[in-house]
Amino acid sequence: MGTEDAIKAEIEEMGRLTQEQEDILYNISLKQDELGRESTNLLMEKLKGSPIYEPMIEREYLTYDVFNHGGKHEIACLYVTLKGLRYCIMFADELAARRKVDAAGAPRQAS
Repeated sequence: MGTEDAIKAEIEEMGRLTQEQEDILYNISLKQDELGRESTNLLMEKLKGSPIYEPMIEREYLTYDVFNHGGKHEIACLYVTLKGLRYCIMFADELAARRKVDAAGAPRQAS
């Protein structure tokens, strides 16, 4: 489990996630916060080897379970880890400002 100090040290060493990765992580974390431990589903073929998702999994910001209900496609159920949530909290002001809608779902006012 990553503490804030450990996350800061990791960021100094490896850098922050890309803006696209941060936006994905933040959006998944908001969904989990709103709906409980509700996963975000993605086809495994889109997850494995992805330059967007793999680094977040390797750095333990995201985790996933895999299921297949008899179909030919495996589904990855993505979850933000506690470390990922701490990352989002650390940069929440910046991440929230990039969203097109506010916390209530209303379009952001141009400033």
